[in-house]
Formats: sequence, C-alpha cells, structure tokens
Amino acid sequence: MSEPRSDAPSDAASQAAGAPLTGRYDDSGSGVTGKVVAGFLVLLVGALVVAGAVAGYRLSATPDISGEVIGVTVVDDSRTDVVLTVTRDDPGTAAYCIVRAQDQTKGEVGRREVYVPPSANSAIQVDMSIATSSRAFVADVYGCGDDVPDYLRR
Repeated sequence: MSEPRSDAPSDAASQAAGAPLTGRYDDSGSGVTGKVVAGFLVLLVGALVVAGAVAGYRLSATPDISGEVIGVTVVDDSRTDVVLTVTRDDPGTAAYCIVRAQDQTKGEVGRREVYVPPSANSAIQVDMSIATSSRAFVADVYGCGDDVPDYLRR
C-alpha cells in the first residue's frame, strides 16, 4: 500500500503510553497572546453580567406610588364613579394612575388615566368618573407611576 512514514516514532512504547509526538504540538509563542485573549474575554463576560444585573434591577424596582380603590358607584350603563386613595413616599411629586372599570366577567369596559397633583400629604383621595361601554361591576387600579405623560399635566 504505502511506505511507513519516516517521522513516525520508532519506539512503540512511547506511542502506546500516550506521550505526544515531538514536533507535532508546537506551543511556542501561544503563552502571552492566549492569556491576553482569555483575560479580555473574562472581563467582557463580567461586564455583560454586571450590565444585565443593573438593567434587571432597574426594570424590576417597584415604584413608591400605589393606588387603592375605596369606593365604586355604578351610575348607569355608561358611567361609573370611582374614589381612590393614592399613597406616595414623596408627596411633592406629581403622579398618575390608570383605573379600569370591569364587568362581572372581569372584562374591561372602561379605563381612565387620572393626574394626581403634588400635595402636602403622602396619601390623597381622588374622585373620578369613568366612561364605560357597558354596565360596570367593579373598578380597580391597574397601576400608578411618577412619569406623568405631558397630556395629563395641568
């Protein structure tokens, strides 16, 4: 078939023991460059992990503004009056809340965004009316925040 290779080791015992063949695996020059690349990759992965943790914390941080419905009056099939209490850690900050009116199946029949002006007290009561598409059964606060849209500012 073919001639045996001339660079093949003549000692069968060294080949059976798993010793690398001399000259085949040259590692000269790979020490510093490989370490620099590995260090750079470790720093890059570390920076990505820290950035992800900071972004996750900022997205999951709960706002210090909460709202609670304390009264609901269904006026007719097209209007529901709602009384809610908004509590803020910083009462000097303007806020807004989204309030939903729902029917008996929990389907949304009306929604309103309400502006909550700055006040001297941490808790403030807000009276509002929600226009509904059909008769409401209950109302709840969908959420509150301090990033008030421009169209709600007075």
